Amino acid sequence: MRHPLAPLGAAVVLAAGACTSGPDADVEPIPWIPASAQLASYDNCEDALEGIHESVLGTLTEMRRTQTARGPMGFTEEGDDAAAAGESAASAEDGASGETHSETNNAVAGVDEPDLVKTDGRFIYSVADAVLRVVDSRTAEVVAEHDYGWETWNHRLFLGDDELLVLYTRDRAVGGDYHSEFTLERLDPETLEVLDAFALEGSMLDARLVDDQIRLAVSSSPRVQPLWEEFYSGGDTADLREAVRSTTIEDWLPDYSVNGDVFASECGSLAHPERFEGGSTVSVAALPADGEWSDVDPVTVMADGGTVHGTADSLYLAHSDYRWDERNTEVETELYRFVFEGGKPRLAGEAAVPGTLLNQYSLSEHDAHLRVATTEHGDNWWGFPEGDSSSSAEPEPSSSTVTVLEIGDDSLTEVASIGDLGVDERIYAVRFIGDTGYVVTFRQTDPLYTLDLSDPANPEVTGELKITGYSAYLHPVGDGRLLGVGQEATEQGMTTGLQVSLFDVSAEEASVLDQYERPGANSAAEWDPHGFLYWEPEGVVVLPVWDWEDYANTGAVVLEIADDTVTERAWISHRQRHNDGEDHYGNAIVRSLIIGDQLWTLSDSGLQANDIGGGYGTAEWIAW
Repeated sequence: MRHPLAPLGAAVVLAAGACTSGPDADVEPIPWIPASAQLASYDNCEDALEGIHESVLGTLTEMRRTQTARGPMGFTEEGDDAAAAGESAASAEDGASGETHSETNNAVAGVDEPDLVKTDGRFIYSVADAVLRVVDSRTAEVVAEHDYGWETWNHRLFLGDDELLVLYTRDRAVGGDYHSEFTLERLDPETLEVLDAFALEGSMLDARLVDDQIRLAVSSSPRVQPLWEEFYSGGDTADLREAVRSTTIEDWLPDYSVNGDVFASECGSLAHPERFEGGSTVSVAALPADGEWSDVDPVTVMADGGTVHGTADSLYLAHSDYRWDERNTEVETELYRFVFEGGKPRLAGEAAVPGTLLNQYSLSEHDAHLRVATTEHGDNWWGFPEGDSSSSAEPEPSSSTVTVLEIGDDSLTEVASIGDLGVDERIYAVRFIGDTGYVVTFRQTDPLYTLDLSDPANPEVTGELKITGYSAYLHPVGDGRLLGVGQEATEQGMTTGLQVSLFDVSAEEASVLDQYERPGANSAAEWDPHGFLYWEPEGVVVLPVWDWEDYANTGAVVLEIADDTVTERAWISHRQRHNDGEDHYGNAIVRSLIIGDQLWTLSDSGLQANDIGGGYGTAEWIAW
């Protein structure tokens, strides 16, 4: 029996039995209907498989029909509340085992995100080029290391109270085919001995560490390659139906293991939206950071996962659903909220909003409401298909919307929205700080919109500042001050190089106080906020910089942020020789952190310490 997804209870770890579908029947294509976020779950594996077959066949039939009419179609991928973001990004905290130190630049205070480097104020734990190393910052010595090998990738770290947690993906060969396997290892931080290991088919979408609980979102590909071969072969519907019907429930659900013991995902913890083409699934799981992983019950959603946003109470999964057969490619973002009760994930609300998200900063949970910033019709000028070129209809201009949803115990309900932001532009940066939202849109100039969200039912635009260029990342740097990291641009919208803007946001409309520019350069912080470091005690920002006009000039810039000025204080570089030549990529600084009175920077070449203040002279260099 098919029914709306109720709160998921604790699943029992059982091997899912093979299931077959009912008799063949003609399946109508599933049309694209907005607001389709509602998921369905099932009472047993037989009903689950029948529901999967129905949804996949209907969606693929519609996709094939529209592809025939339009020709080849392109696909896209989706690439907080910050009231305490300054503290979260670089907390002046006396660690129990070391000096005052910075922390990972997290979107939400108190919700840790996995990163390439972590520190407790004495030891620096980092992953560079698949090698995990532990460095004692007091002696500048590598005290432990482990090479994970070339077949592993996307390594990230969490640091618990007494454990180091390593997350990575490995390529494995099974029956002549390769597939990806996500692995989470709990290590002794001193010896790097593996204490526990959890693995699940697929690769990490994202993760959070909240109150010693690891919350995971892992993307997996169903084992249905013959189905896709038939779909792309262009055969008739009967053959496609047969390919879909020949799949079993085991083909769709990912297996997982705990310390080598293998389990199958539970059919009762499976759900999917009305339209599901079968490309991927996302499994949400929770594990205690200190071990005891014997009772893991993942919840699997049969949808593509593009963006994950975590708060103290919730984990949000966002997925884009595209309309295939219109000149204007229409997209909605489906949102699924998970809460964690008794160590188990439970679906606690679903909603859909128009358009697509930029990244996790487009989401913000505040005062029992979720604020969501999206761009509609952005694909029309972003370079993706617009449909039949013979049509005389003009494509709709892009614009952006902020939607406010009320968070219930088991619901997400829209209460208001404000649209038409940046007509003919798309979102480049978003930041929500308490009752205020900041949205940057860009095509030729950069409007920085200020939104008053204090009344969730009546959001208002209070300011619109237009300047050349754009900010791709926004960060609070003091009372009434906001820093933007992005690109300067000409009046025609052509980017010219790195631009860091200091905004006064104390009034209803923002104003520019000062700007720093580095022509021909960009910073990884524009697309990876973990590369951004704001150290409030010294009033400095550290940014990794790549100079595209001079590849040898890669490093990190130290900027002093005063009340109304941005000033360069130092340039840090890792210019080391490799194989009798300059390794520009290996020398690229990817992260920075502060321990005591030293600034440490990480690259694939090594780890370097510079004394804070004065000339920022080099104090230590540890070559890998």
